Amino acid sequence: MRGLLQSSIVLAASCSVATAFAPPHQSRRRVFVLRQHTWTQAPGEQEQAQETTTNVNFEEWIADAPEEITNWKPCPITDGGSIPSYVQGTLVRNGCGIQGAWYKAFLERGKQSFPAGIGTGPVLDSTNQQPKLGLVRTIQALINSATIFDNTPVNIWDYQPHVKESKRKTIAALTDAPPRTKIDLNTMDTMCSSTMNPLASGAKGYELLETAHPMYSQAKMAAVDGEGVDTYNVAVELGLQGPSINLVRETSQGDRSVIASISSTDGIPYTHSFGLSSNYAVIVLQPLRLDPSPDRLMELGCLRAMSHVDQTRIVVVELTSGDVVLDKLIDEKVYFYHSISQAEIVNNPEGEGGVTVSLRLCAYKTPDQITGEHQFMRLEQAKKGRAWRNKLNRGGKFCDINCNLLDQSIEVDWKDEIEQGYELPVTRYSRAFGSDCISGKHPRYVYAFGAFALGSNDYDNWGIFKFDLEENKVSSSYQQDSVYLSEPIFVPNPEGELEDDGVLLSQAYFGKDSETKLLVFNARNMEVMATVSTGMRAPLDFHGAWIPN
Repeated sequence: MRGLLQSSIVLAASCSVATAFAPPHQSRRRVFVLRQHTWTQAPGEQEQAQETTTNVNFEEWIADAPEEITNWKPCPITDGGSIPSYVQGTLVRNGCGIQGAWYKAFLERGKQSFPAGIGTGPVLDSTNQQPKLGLVRTIQALINSATIFDNTPVNIWDYQPHVKESKRKTIAALTDAPPRTKIDLNTMDTMCSSTMNPLASGAKGYELLETAHPMYSQAKMAAVDGEGVDTYNVAVELGLQGPSINLVRETSQGDRSVIASISSTDGIPYTHSFGLSSNYAVIVLQPLRLDPSPDRLMELGCLRAMSHVDQTRIVVVELTSGDVVLDKLIDEKVYFYHSISQAEIVNNPEGEGGVTVSLRLCAYKTPDQITGEHQFMRLEQAKKGRAWRNKLNRGGKFCDINCNLLDQSIEVDWKDEIEQGYELPVTRYSRAFGSDCISGKHPRYVYAFGAFALGSNDYDNWGIFKFDLEENKVSSSYQQDSVYLSEPIFVPNPEGELEDDGVLLSQAYFGKDSETKLLVFNARNMEVMATVSTGMRAPLDFHGAWIPN
């Protein structure tokens, strides 16, 4: 069984296009999967970060793991806890470069064990099965078909969320480029080498980039075997008239079409994510442009080599018509990787006040997190030791970009009262579609991971935080000595009435034990409900997906 996912890119992995957090000259990946069927430790005391913590073996967490492991093994719940019965499905983890790995577990009813397996290994060249490394591979990526070069995938997307039977279901590993890799959800085998996206109808040039953060439509459509769900994404296209930014819609059957196309007259923009609500998409072009200079690309990597422009551009697209209903430059500079949520707020419900489309971001006021030497998780810096890590960025801030469609005004609202930095934010609704979405307001609660937890001056104090955006504070958190956590995934309680009724799943590396474990949190108070032991180390991951049965 080959536990490898392969993905491709036009601008090479050594240019760091695939992920802002992956350092240059890495073209390998990992994916972590958890499948279980009946999945609560008694709630414990929440510990605050202290400067007396030791935080050992951080480097182990981010280290390479080149050996593939294919034997299955039990992974028990080790703390006497249990997992709520509604948590039934598959957790897939993916990214950040360095190595490949996937983890898959089945929980049998009434048993505290998981027949599980972990596979690790580098992404291989689809032609000769050798690891993709070095300058030659970079040049190949720049001049040859993207399917010849595999870049690190950083996310997992289910283009068929309406299909529940794993025996006939596929998922995709994505990166910040058009190629994707299909995976058999039942076996977790790679079904094919990296393949280019189907050509979108309405495209007029070469699709250079597409974000690794697509979003589901909040409307449903008829599909071949019942209901289907459209996926939206933002792509950068190179054509005879120069670069353009396309809003692309893809059906569950793989048909892609350009909904709107916006030209860029000042260079090739970099877009890591965007906003989507019931009726509108918001595309924020941060004031950075990709620099095609080979010398700078080879020296600095794609992100650090980007050039700067003077203004931030905000574009709002009406989904039904494809009309651009707002396109405006603002002097305030907003830099970001990840969007959080988008709301359509009626200005005056009793009058003709129009609608304000509000996009919430995890954002930065300066470009250092993207182009600087001390990016939040710049891995080659993080490997140099704690003194180097303590120079790294403390993470993003909450920022709302409010677009009044009636008077065409834009307001940028930073939540500076929240001091804790963070990244990889999620909400209950992050991957919701149809009737499960909310659109008239932002979610109250946001969950995210981050370093320098709870006022610490130690980067290695890693935590997961629950932010209350009505009171603008960290309402609860989890932080333990030498425990390094991944992006949380929210699994809602289908019978719950409150927004935070559910659990969070987070893969965590326990440095003192040199072991990866799955932590299951009560999303209301961030207390650990269950700890699942793998008995081994699985390396750092970035993004992933929860795919319910």
